[in-house]
Amino acid sequence: MKVLLTNPITSERGMFAATPNLGLGYLATSLRRNGFEVDIWDGMKKDMTGKKLEERLKRLDYDVVGLQVYTCSVEEAQEALKLVKSLNPEVIRIIGGAHVSGDSENALNQLDADFAFRGEAELGLPKLLKKINGSEECDYKDIHHLIWRENGEIMRNELSPIKDVTALGLPGWDLIDPNEYPNAPIGAFVKSFPLATISCSRGCPHQCTYCANKLIMGRGMRARSKESIIEEIDLLYNKYGVREYQIIDDCFTSKRSLAEGVCNEIINRGWKLNITFPNGVRVDSLDEELLKLLERAGCYSIGMAIESGSQRIVDHMKRRQDLEKVREKVELVARVTRIRMTGFFIMGYPAEEREDILKTIKLAKELPLKRAQFTIWIPVPGSEMTETLKREGKLNIRNLSGVVLNQINYVPEKLTEDELQKLLRRAYLEFYLRPKIIFGLLAEIQSLEHLKNILRRVKRMWKAA
Repeated sequence: MKVLLTNPITSERGMFAATPNLGLGYLATSLRRNGFEVDIWDGMKKDMTGKKLEERLKRLDYDVVGLQVYTCSVEEAQEALKLVKSLNPEVIRIIGGAHVSGDSENALNQLDADFAFRGEAELGLPKLLKKINGSEECDYKDIHHLIWRENGEIMRNELSPIKDVTALGLPGWDLIDPNEYPNAPIGAFVKSFPLATISCSRGCPHQCTYCANKLIMGRGMRARSKESIIEEIDLLYNKYGVREYQIIDDCFTSKRSLAEGVCNEIINRGWKLNITFPNGVRVDSLDEELLKLLERAGCYSIGMAIESGSQRIVDHMKRRQDLEKVREKVELVARVTRIRMTGFFIMGYPAEEREDILKTIKLAKELPLKRAQFTIWIPVPGSEMTETLKREGKLNIRNLSGVVLNQINYVPEKLTEDELQKLLRRAYLEFYLRPKIIFGLLAEIQSLEHLKNILRRVKRMWKAA
């Protein structure tokens, strides 16, 4: 069977970040190991359009098309599913991804697909295709994380995170070549291109109310082996010329032995790398010894998941984080290293009042941060806060394509939408309109393409604010 894995959302939507698609890359490796022929069509690569996806589907005879679905790309996914069916009704259409995992009960009702997967699909997808082509006999209920229709009902298998993530191997990097992606990294600013994202672990032990990671990757952290991670860096370094690595784990620094092992191996091999953590780390996992080791290995930028300047809101989010200790850790990074820090903050969280947001703006300005990202609370499907509001009848999202950064989909009860927009704009103006911040950002621009992507990002964020 010939399989096409695709992310149908393209650069035509003006997405902020466009980095190699690890999710599709891991699925490709799993399918190849089981004897399937696989292509990847990632709309985030350079010069990809919906028209080019249509041309690919017309030109090549696929037996299966698997679509990666984000909440904001439900519309694109549905259009792609209809296109596939119109070109060849015999093609098996399968969906997965963050949106399907977060709203697995409704996924096959929202989208006209034959099957769906929630959470990890590396084990289940090959088994499903073997059942379809007759090479393996099994029941649907025995296929890992499968969602299917049976007698008019939607059936879902239980979530059971893959324990040995090292055994999954490396992503199919030949299908997600870092050189084929635009200079539009997570976090906007980097030191060099091409860059690659790396996932060293899956899952998160924390229970933040605004996050649905547990529905995709499970509650417990499952780390890859040091040897597997170093093998991947070696491949990217020598075959694809990658010198910039974005580690996208939520908990990399929380597993001390892994962080130390990877850093020491990089240092021992003499690799000259740039390493960043654009998705953020747990601030309380950092100490002077680990910070200095990270810097020696090439780390120059870390996202600090602070989220709010109000302890009341931090507690409501179930962050289990003391803001005074956060301040101490951030100041420690600035004192003992030259690592640049980006503070992550959420605004418009359902329990917030005006004073809570003002505390967030004040804290962001007081901390020694180089950048700050103020994000309007996103009603992520499956997150505790989203599900609570839905049960209470306080959340009704009609336009899923609007569930993106800095798009207001919900306004806290003690604020108005106009007030929230003004506070978001105030946060960005007060933080960034300071000479030391402006000159620092200008010094980080790498190319004309990089500058254009930054300006596009600023324009979109300002429009939203």
